[in-house]
Amino acid sequence: MGKVSDLIWNVTHPFKVKHPWWDAVWTIQHIRNGKVIWEQARRNALVDEGERNVLLSYFRDENAPSTFYLRLAYDTLLETDTLANVANEPSGNGYVAQELTRDALGWPTIELDAGDYRLTSKEVDFDAVGGNIGPVNVMYLATTSDNTGLLVAFVPLALERTILAGDTLRAQIRPKLK
Repeated sequence: MGKVSDLIWNVTHPFKVKHPWWDAVWTIQHIRNGKVIWEQARRNALVDEGERNVLLSYFRDENAPSTFYLRLAYDTLLETDTLANVANEPSGNGYVAQELTRDALGWPTIELDAGDYRLTSKEVDFDAVGGNIGPVNVMYLATTSDNTGLLVAFVPLALERTILAGDTLRAQIRPKLK
């Protein structure tokens, strides 16, 4: 297993990155018995629904989400997808969409990174309890914990994961405007 810094998603990106002003890296770790057994750091796709929401909420003060949620699924997402299109989200065995509040608790760090501002989210954990979660192959950022909100961004997992009972899938997002 390589280090997270060795796994940054560049050349192997499966679709064209069309947002040169947006750079969000998601760090994901699969933890078993207190040890990281797999990890990745990959750039994500900002979907059309998410880019529209960024513009409306910032420049028009419309539709600003009160909270964000990190969620998992087994699906192949596209930048044109909406939250209603996401299929195969797990249920049971401890799976719950993980909340990222829109404040300094959900996004505790803002810093300059290579001359551009970047936010870093808190770490969130998906814990499998009483059974397995998955398989999953994508993590996504949404404005609700159900499918009534907006799909903001997603990142495919480099490898399909099944979170076994007792395992944790830990994630953190670092969006940056360039």
